[in-house]
Amino acid sequence: MLNIKNDTWDVLGAAEVIGCSPNTLNSWRSRKKGPKYIRIAGRIRYLKTDVQEWLENEIAAA
Repeated sequence: MLNIKNDTWDVLGAAEVIGCSPNTLNSWRSRKKGPKYIRIAGRIRYLKTDVQEWLENEIAAA
């Protein structure tokens, strides 16, 4: 079962892990780029596994 506190990051946490600004993540979301995200109660969350998978794919594509 998904544990929101342990299994996800908010925008600030995800941006820190990725190494970009929260504004960059916001821009990517509006352009349907970047890691997958979920919206819970109007708040954006990133599953840690999705962010890690996205990072691995970005590294492999470089």
